[in-house]
Amino acid sequence: MDRSVEHDGKGCRFTLIVDGQAGGYLTYEIYDGCLDIQHTVVDRALRGNKLGEVLIDAAVDYAGAEGLRVKPTCGYARRLLEDAP
Repeated sequence: MDRSVEHDGKGCRFTLIVDGQAGGYLTYEIYDGCLDIQHTVVDRALRGNKLGEVLIDAAVDYAGAEGLRVKPTCGYARRLLEDAP
């Protein structure tokens, strides 16, 4: 399974590309020095492959590079980040 993530900074969105097709997305807002992860969505047919984690990792990496704190409003992101070491 070939996967990558594309970032649209103007649209505040990360798009997951799996085998050349859009397979999910993450939306966010930036305010008060935070990157607020609002929604994480992976196509049903692709669920169970930890692809949501790929999107969360991309957002966290971006926030770190921009000097932003991460605020996970999205329930999935919140659970994932709370369980991270």
